Amino acid sequence: MASVFLSYAREDSDKARAIAFALEKAGHAVWWDNRIEGGAEYGREIEQALEQSDAVVVLWSRTSVESAWVRDEAAAGRDRGRLVPIRLDETNPPMGFRQFQTIDLIGWTGRGDPPQLERIQTAIARIAGSRSASLGARNAPSQGKTSSPALARPILIAALVLAGAAALFTWQPWSLNRLPFVSVEPVDQSGSAKILASDLLIKLGSLQSAEADVLRLVEPGSDAKPDFTFKVGAMPATDVAQANLVLVDADGGLLWSREYTQPGGNLADLRQQVAYSAGQVLRCATEALSPGHPKLDPSVLSLYLKGCAELSTAADTRMAIEAFRTVTERAPKFAGGWGKLLIAEMEAFMATSANDLQLKEELRRHAEAAREVDPDLAEFYLVQSWLQEPRPILGWMRYADEALEKKPNNARILENHATGLGHIGQIRKATEEVRRASAIEPLSAGARQALIAFLADSGDIRGAQRELSEAERLWPGASSILLARYWFEYAYGDPKKALAIIESGRLNFIPSPAQTSFLRARADSSSANITKAIAEARKTYEQNGSPTQLIQTLGAFGRKDEAIEVLLSANPELSHGIISAFFRRPSLKEILRDPRFMMVAKRYGLIDYWQATGRWPDYCQVPDLSYDCKREAAKLRN
Repeated sequence: MASVFLSYAREDSDKARAIAFALEKAGHAVWWDNRIEGGAEYGREIEQALEQSDAVVVLWSRTSVESAWVRDEAAAGRDRGRLVPIRLDETNPPMGFRQFQTIDLIGWTGRGDPPQLERIQTAIARIAGSRSASLGARNAPSQGKTSSPALARPILIAALVLAGAAALFTWQPWSLNRLPFVSVEPVDQSGSAKILASDLLIKLGSLQSAEADVLRLVEPGSDAKPDFTFKVGAMPATDVAQANLVLVDADGGLLWSREYTQPGGNLADLRQQVAYSAGQVLRCATEALSPGHPKLDPSVLSLYLKGCAELSTAADTRMAIEAFRTVTERAPKFAGGWGKLLIAEMEAFMATSANDLQLKEELRRHAEAAREVDPDLAEFYLVQSWLQEPRPILGWMRYADEALEKKPNNARILENHATGLGHIGQIRKATEEVRRASAIEPLSAGARQALIAFLADSGDIRGAQRELSEAERLWPGASSILLARYWFEYAYGDPKKALAIIESGRLNFIPSPAQTSFLRARADSSSANITKAIAEARKTYEQNGSPTQLIQTLGAFGRKDEAIEVLLSANPELSHGIISAFFRRPSLKEILRDPRFMMVAKRYGLIDYWQATGRWPDYCQVPDLSYDCKREAAKLRN
């Protein structure tokens, strides 16, 4: 079993004792004491225990966050990739530790075993396994390392490309049957490069600490030879934030490189972009070079990683599509290339305001070609769900189910399936799936935004606020998180805060007059403001045919009868997306409680789906509902 260092504050000694005893009972060797805040005579013993430990379990609380001992011990665990953070109360971890997913024991009194003991042991086992493998690598015969060139010299990067081509045929990463060892290094000793490299190391640490199982971090300069090394370069802060990222293999051969820029000098956005891109490129490299895949030509691998980076960071997926199409042409039996091509083309198709028939036909053709390569390719079923017409739900939800069955631990597929569950009214299960997706992709702002939205829409405002605060600590100042804050305040929080965000000019879009009027009516619910908000929403409905803004505005201000009338007269094809909001938003609950909603459900294809599958919405189980869903649905069968 593992050697565990337990760090805590004296005031939490009762809970620390219970955790230590539970871990010892499970077979772990636990180093812990009742000193914390003791004297310097403990320093040498503590350092030795930290060095020898497989995992560092830290108990964060309102007292431990103020303890210099605990913070130093936690830093030692973090920097060695051995940190297992636990929260005993609602206090947030100190800066530098907030990007790690914590195990919450909030509300636990300290009596008996901790409620999430199995999860704690799983985290310890995962980290201990990484340390054991790393120690094994240290004891293995050492191999020579090639020195890496400075990132700012293109001619030397070109030399790395040639070195990488040779190295890929001597180093066989596809023979590895374990997670890769990964290190992060600045390309020079400049402050900007060192800061960005440190930030990337911490962010990648969240992949190791979360449920992602993507990598095992090793310390730069350690005897453990990394399979992959990210080399990070950054320019000093200017009006345009710039960074360079290079991925090299075990022998220093270049696998991939990219330059990042953020106009306006937003370092938070730059750091977020670099970290998420690095995580996705690393996933792609690991998948492409794992057992069971055909060996890729170095130039094809480089192109594949380029496409993965474009897919992860670019709003326009055309460059990713071009890269993946070339990959499938040059490596037609590589299922990973086909899967990524389908995702890139699907996102392009989803982004079109009107149906792009040419893109749709290409997507259909490529989906069939991909299925011939791998009949179980989950991305085929994911694409099929988007190629179906929005109604009936039976036409597309079955493909979302199939995709999840094929690849249950893929964040994108989980989010897609959760969207479908939200549409049919199974909000509790949908929220669980979005939470899983966020755990698998802890560096994804999109996954975090989806979790915040589902929590808030399902009525768990406190949970949404907690996730939003965590996102703001992880990516302070990032535009995507500001957007998440805006939408939370827009629908559930303080409308004055949402209006202040608009006035700041920091949003990356301009809210419509209907949205601004809605916020002003929420901030000041005068008759004049409400009338104006409804009028603006109705104007939007008349212009684009979608009643989404109008229904939400009517529901928020108690105009239930008007909302139902609009739903029963609107074009279902243009207003299909509004349906899921009814099952999620508290402001629309009164419409659900009206038996007339079943006529709306019939009109939008929901009743046919519920009756055919037995998947009835959560709200039908509410004890005080004034009608029986199944009985009302039976009346409307014909």
